[in-house]
Amino acid sequence: MKKLNGTLRKDRVKAQEVKFEKIKEIPKPEAWLDTKAKKRFKQFAELLIQKGLLTEANLPLVAIMAQEYATYEEATKNLKKDGKVLKLSSGYKQQSPWLSIRNSAFKNYREIAGLFGFDPISTQKVGKTEEPKEDDFAKLYEKYNR
Repeated sequence: MKKLNGTLRKDRVKAQEVKFEKIKEIPKPEAWLDTKAKKRFKQFAELLIQKGLLTEANLPLVAIMAQEYATYEEATKNLKKDGKVLKLSSGYKQQSPWLSIRNSAFKNYREIAGLFGFDPISTQKVGKTEEPKEDDFAKLYEKYNR
C-alpha cells in the first residue's frame, strides 16, 4: 500500500522472509519418538495445520515439542507413583530425579510451544499467517508501471 501511495521507504521495509511450503496433511511422526510422543505429534501437527503454521522446516521442532510433552507426562506419572522425595538406603532423603526431569521437559516444551503460539502471550505475537489476497489495483499498477 505504501508503494502505491508513494510513501514507501526501503530502510523501513523488512527483508524478504524465507517462505516454506505449508503442509496440509498430518505427516508421519519421526521414528525416534516414543509412542506417547507420536500421539502428541499428530495432535500438534493437526493444530498447526489448521492455523496454517506447519511447514517442512518446522517439523523437527514439532517432534521435539511432542517428545518433551511426553517426557513431562512420564515424569509426572512417576512423581505421582514414587513421590517427590526418595528415602535412600542410608536413611537420607533426596529429591526425586523425576522432579528435575519434569521441570526441564516443561521448560523446553514451553519454549518451543511459544514459537508456535501455544500460550496466551505468544498467540498474540504469532497471529494469522494467511497469504495476503491479491489486490486487483496493485496488479494493474505493477503491470503498467514497470
